[in-house]
Amino acid sequence: MLAVSAPALALTLVCALGFAASDYFRKAATEHIGPTLLLTVFVGGQVPLLGIWVMLTDGLQVSAAYWPYGLAAAAAGLIANLFFILAMRASALSLTIPVLGLIPVLTTAFGAIALDEIPSGQQLAGIALAVAGLITLYMPEGTRNPLRVVARFATDTGARYMLAVTVMWSATAPLEKIGVQFSTAASHGFIQVCIITAVLLAYLIVRRGHTLAVAKAALTPAALASVTAGIAYGCQLVAYQLTLVGVVESLKRVIGLVSALLLGRMLLNETLNRTKIAGIMLMAVGVPLIILPPLV
Repeated sequence: MLAVSAPALALTLVCALGFAASDYFRKAATEHIGPTLLLTVFVGGQVPLLGIWVMLTDGLQVSAAYWPYGLAAAAAGLIANLFFILAMRASALSLTIPVLGLIPVLTTAFGAIALDEIPSGQQLAGIALAVAGLITLYMPEGTRNPLRVVARFATDTGARYMLAVTVMWSATAPLEKIGVQFSTAASHGFIQVCIITAVLLAYLIVRRGHTLAVAKAALTPAALASVTAGIAYGCQLVAYQLTLVGVVESLKRVIGLVSALLLGRMLLNETLNRTKIAGIMLMAVGVPLIILPPLV
């Protein structure tokens, strides 16, 4: 049986709720600001937070071997985060965020193909439940035809963008892991947000006719999205040191799934029906089975 200390549980809860809040604030900000400028504010706002973390630890520590992996991770992170915002802009929160539940599915698949890491029976059951949950979530009311699900998913712009995010974040996980081995967690996080912010600022400045001014209606949610994500990221990295990564990731994903459903209904007036609830419940059971170590 898994044992989780109170500090680890508290940090994991703050991490999960922080990322869920950041998702909502990014969704709210997309109504008043372009995706590139929003991403600049979102990532740039994390630079001071992670910079303080670097100063409070052992300072910036990076070896020459870090840069190929760090630059590749930054490039992938830039593209994935831009697609994330485009997904938020195009579709409902309760239909886009749950697609991220496929990340452990794809990570497990990549491990099986590239590293010959054969999934366990528990993981296969979790994959089946997670995929079934996503199919249920996108099942049009009044039908049980899987082909209708494929058609709906294929025509939903937000779902396609978020699927691209899921693939990129699943594939770049090894880059992040290797990068930290040649630096520190604080140094890696700080370098990543600095590189992405610098590229975005250069693009906005070079692009003719583009203003860096942020509308008042977008400034508050964009700033809150940045702060909540920065706090959540810091809590996540500390929680990793106190308990199993699987515990942190499982709780983060489950809370993210449920929060997307509830926040979408309460704050964004998105529809809530039995199909959505059933789909989220299946994914909330399946995702931890993929990530956690054997439970029996």
